[in-house]
Amino acid sequence: MAILQTWVMVAALGGVGEVAPSVPQVIALCEAAAPAAGAALALPEQTNRARTLMRGGADGADAALALLLAAAADSSVQAAADIRQIAEYCLVAGEAMRRARSGSQSRAQDFLRTALMLADRAGDAPLAARAAWEAALAQAGGAPPSQPGVRKRGGAIRRAGETRAVAGCGDPAAIGEAGGRRLEAAFACALYRAVLAGDARLTALSALRLARLEKARKADVAAHLATGLGSAAGIADTSERAALLRSLLMLACDAGLCNTDMVRDGVQSYAYLVQTGSGDAAALAALQGRIALAQGEGAAARAALRKAVFIESQQPLPQHLPQYRLTLADAEPERAGEHVLAAYRALERVRTVLMPVDPLSEESRFDLVVRPVFERAIATTLAFAGDDANTLGQAQRIAEAYRSAELQNSLGAECVPLRNPVTPADLLPGEILLYPLLLEDRVELIYATGGQGTGAGERRYRRMPPDRSINRAQITALAQRMTASLSGESSDWEAASRALYAALIAPIADQLQLGGTLVIVPDGALRQISFAALMDAKGTFLMERVQLAVVPALSFAAPGRRDVDPSIIAASLEKEMELAVGRFSRLEGTAAEAAMAAGSDGVLLTDFNRASLAGALARRPASVLHLATHAAFNGRTERSFIVANGEAITLPDLRAMLSANQLRGEALQLLVLSACETAVGDDDQAMGLAGAAVEAGASSALASLWEVDDAGTAALMEAFYRHYRAGVGRARALQMAQVDLARGLDGQWADPGIWSAFTLVGSWR
Repeated sequence: MAILQTWVMVAALGGVGEVAPSVPQVIALCEAAAPAAGAALALPEQTNRARTLMRGGADGADAALALLLAAAADSSVQAAADIRQIAEYCLVAGEAMRRARSGSQSRAQDFLRTALMLADRAGDAPLAARAAWEAALAQAGGAPPSQPGVRKRGGAIRRAGETRAVAGCGDPAAIGEAGGRRLEAAFACALYRAVLAGDARLTALSALRLARLEKARKADVAAHLATGLGSAAGIADTSERAALLRSLLMLACDAGLCNTDMVRDGVQSYAYLVQTGSGDAAALAALQGRIALAQGEGAAARAALRKAVFIESQQPLPQHLPQYRLTLADAEPERAGEHVLAAYRALERVRTVLMPVDPLSEESRFDLVVRPVFERAIATTLAFAGDDANTLGQAQRIAEAYRSAELQNSLGAECVPLRNPVTPADLLPGEILLYPLLLEDRVELIYATGGQGTGAGERRYRRMPPDRSINRAQITALAQRMTASLSGESSDWEAASRALYAALIAPIADQLQLGGTLVIVPDGALRQISFAALMDAKGTFLMERVQLAVVPALSFAAPGRRDVDPSIIAASLEKEMELAVGRFSRLEGTAAEAAMAAGSDGVLLTDFNRASLAGALARRPASVLHLATHAAFNGRTERSFIVANGEAITLPDLRAMLSANQLRGEALQLLVLSACETAVGDDDQAMGLAGAAVEAGASSALASLWEVDDAGTAALMEAFYRHYRAGVGRARALQMAQVDLARGLDGQWADPGIWSAFTLVGSWR
């Protein structure tokens, strides 16, 4: 029963204050820490209808959510509530809020926290297990911990990784250094609850998700996998049992556990399912090949893996063929390059038609299928590249295809239009394009510099010698440490900053020109860091040497043009908001900030709403849109929004508003989001930040990677607009503003947690 000692689900599901009686019934009942002793007489009927609607996929989830939000609390709440009915109702509401395109992951977490607490009060362990599982999925769906933070004038900033335990999941002190790993804690709680409830299906699912997360940080996952495999045997539905066994066994082999009794026993169980028609013959052959490979039986491994490749290739949708090709590359190292490129070609044939998520475990298919092949293809191509321009160019093209696929996956649409990618020929003298590639066993740096020469052969990508002293896992740990420190109140960011500078910048430092521009295409955890705060051995910040910009992919970026006469629309929201997607605290100082941004010749909208913003954009072409309000990046763009007065405006809605400018030939140059909410330490959320500019139709976005107090934000924005209005480029204006604060005579804003929080994504000139 070691699993019962696993550490707890953390603060995804924080408490809330009193709820106004006019809010929808679902919010009144399911967001309170202790719901009132009353419930609607129609509660079970609404729950059942909503659950039926949710069987209709995303559209059904939206319909279910609309149904649950329709009833007003003050018209239907009666006495003599059944606590279990309320718990079930809140569970269904949380699931609908989590799955609906119009839903909110943060609000879902609030509902599910209440469902868990009430299930405990009702003594219903199975219901509590379902609530914990749904809460973990909501946490995985891309929401920062609820509730949304507030910029406080002169106040403390919330620490990254701040936690709060959910009742019954353990002692927060047991988390220790793992306190910042909120997602692992959420699935640990789901696993704990599933074991308590004796739910074999949820136990296997939770063990799979938790083991996958912990494997990524090189933790020992044998116990979790043993728990999952043992529970999978008790799943009544044989197709679900087969799917979970396959996933758990493949993960066990990925973790180096193929040559263990638990895997061999599990493969025997899977072989029986194949014989009875529930399992997959290709997967069985692949597993048998991996076991043979782990046991050193090379010939048997190659034969089994070739069989897996053959069987899978006959399928209408051979989605596992890339994975089997990669495994065959391990079994035939002398032909590894051939097999890896075959895996890449197989992936390209199926990538656009893959389901976004696994229907059973709700894991990202991009993470499971797409990412490993791209990373292996890049690593293999670079292994043979040397200084050969053609092979290096091929590696860069694969890397760029990977970045574009990542962004399209994050935005939730394959139809996001690609732009002409930036090439070395587009760079001006003093501009450097840096492609850091974080691989399993090393860090690779590919770069191009402007003004290399006039010949086509000179304007190309170059490669630094690979650094095998550091790898992806170590870079990820450094990035998380640096960001967590800068976004909190500690001062231990400096060591991580220097180490990241040494790995990523020092090798190309002699290429950097004072006052030049460094454009970075970040990989993985590098999306969450502020490159401005990287520090060299002499204590000089990177932003003091060069101006900086981040681009999510070259196909979604362009150098841009200088905005010599900016036309600015600035909109602010100060008041507290209670919306279906969440409760949002009052933002002090945003009205004054927006007034400063608008200046004397811009358009100022105070406590703006959808109509006022749309009207302002339709009446006057704008090159800059400054939004001083809450903004959330909840995974996919249809769930990402900015908060207006009484409503939430999704990023696709914002793009539609901006189309009026584009019809006049005036594309938005800069979108400024000065009070956004991101999940600190989460590179998927940082990808959402990059996607905001793309989805909104802006050339670039300026936004914060973590919360900054309102006075610090105002100081940085005032300095930025002073330089921007003087006619300098956007990257240069941000650099000058950061230097102003970091090296100001009074030292009031010298803390890099303030001036380095804002990053420029997209066009830089």
